[in-house]
Amino acid sequence: MDNQLLVQQYRDVTVVSFQNISVLDSANIEALGRNLLDLVEKEDRRKMILEFTAVRFMSSQALGVLLQLKRAMDPLKGKVMIVGIRPELHKVFKITNLHKLFTFHDELDKALGEFGVIMPR
Repeated sequence: MDNQLLVQQYRDVTVVSFQNISVLDSANIEALGRNLLDLVEKEDRRKMILEFTAVRFMSSQALGVLLQLKRAMDPLKGKVMIVGIRPELHKVFKITNLHKLFTFHDELDKALGEFGVIMPR
């Protein structure tokens, strides 16, 4: 994986944290999309949380990558959740109706809990 992504495993849940505020610009988006799809297609990861806390900008091309990821997960009965997204970025999901395709949480603990993983306090 490249240094733009931090991938962590919590039991059978994969948490992908974006490490760069502009990681979702067009220069990086293809590699990023390939890395995310590889997690599903090559490593059979079916429960994924995308952690957006560090992301301040997201291109429309990035939305396309998220859609590809969702489409790759659907036949596997997989699920993608989004955590820590800024309100201005969440608006983009609402405007494009993509908010209906993903589950959003403010905190990682809540998203992990939905997958049945309880974090020790």
